[in-house]
Amino acid sequence: MGEQPQTASTVKMPPVVLVPPLIMSRYCMVPLARYLQRSGRRTILFGYPSYRRDIPDNGHRLACYLRETGEMELDAVTFSLGSIILRWAAAHEPVPRLRRVVMIGPPNQGAVLASRLSRWLGPVFRLWVGRSALQLRYGSDGLCARAGLLPPETQLGVIAGAAGRSWGFNPLIRGDNDRVVAVAETLMDGMTAFVTVRSGHGPLIVRRRVWRHVEHFLEHGVFDPALPGPADLMWTGQGRIGPTRPA
Repeated sequence: MGEQPQTASTVKMPPVVLVPPLIMSRYCMVPLARYLQRSGRRTILFGYPSYRRDIPDNGHRLACYLRETGEMELDAVTFSLGSIILRWAAAHEPVPRLRRVVMIGPPNQGAVLASRLSRWLGPVFRLWVGRSALQLRYGSDGLCARAGLLPPETQLGVIAGAAGRSWGFNPLIRGDNDRVVAVAETLMDGMTAFVTVRSGHGPLIVRRRVWRHVEHFLEHGVFDPALPGPADLMWTGQGRIGPTRPA
């Protein structure tokens, strides 16, 4: 008799490293980690001192942490600034092979809101947000857009919070946004799938729809086509679901 084909549930999957956002501790990722554990995934929580250390420092810490796992291959889920930390680590230091990565609400191009707050608040902005504050500014004023890309073999999915209309939750940010990051600011070269979820920035990490998209992407390399609501859009390298493909 021939061998039985292996399904996603029978193939040994790599551990999933979860990287939190600015200021918040690694424990904010626990609900998502527990959700992934229900489907048999081993999860690893990484924390970093975002207030005291900047993006390069924390990128170095993450790279060391990933190597110390002893794993040859990893999956990763990052939230907001955690996405930039992972990009910096993967672009500047040797790390285990990153098979699939999901970025949730990542300011991949920097954040216009950070640029405006830094102008309005001056040095108070850094005291409020920490050493990474000025590095979160949009474009060449910050570090996010220049943090580096993931390896070309990595499958990258991006989940953006959105209002599902041409203007977002925050009138200070042009275009659709999640109150903190514009949808357009989440995009980056090399992504293989993209989806929006109607949500503000902070609540993204506790949305069940986001969890299901994360689980589906880590298993199949695409977001779940059954999930998008009427305000959502989805794009993959093979086509698109929803009103438009991200420009």
